[in-house]
Amino acid sequence: MIEFQSLMKAIHKGVKDAAKSVEGETLDFVKRFFDEQDNGKGKAPSYSPKTCAMEFPSRTEHGIDTVSAEVPLLALVPISSPRISEVKFIAELEISNNEQDQLMVAFARSTAKPTGLRNKLMGQQETSENTANATLEITLTGNEPPEGLKKLVEGYERALRAQIPG
Repeated sequence: MIEFQSLMKAIHKGVKDAAKSVEGETLDFVKRFFDEQDNGKGKAPSYSPKTCAMEFPSRTEHGIDTVSAEVPLLALVPISSPRISEVKFIAELEISNNEQDQLMVAFARSTAKPTGLRNKLMGQQETSENTANATLEITLTGNEPPEGLKKLVEGYERALRAQIPG
């Protein structure tokens, strides 16, 4: 048995760790679309966008010509910031009190016997050992990117439009 409060703290810590992992994707995003430049000892690094050259047709007085533009890769991908919006933890628990009147819980034991055919197909031995089941459901939703990132992308898109003829 475990104290109910300890179970809730463990679930909460797990959710916080998962949220930090999702937030870490923002740092990976920056590394994927920007090259870090060292600015010398004691100075913060700067980042330059990773780009690719693309050619665009342009009408000139001599006919159709091609113009090359440096396109930031950041301007070519959809941007979404994932976040955990909902966590559901569903379990059957046995509940009791200890001597200090603390709420104690344990995963409820199943009384159903395992099915013989299923165990044979899965290569498991038939056993009378009871097990408990729990379900964890985590919902990730796309969130609007931070305002600073939106402004950065808009700036690169404006720079790209200035390079494209027409």
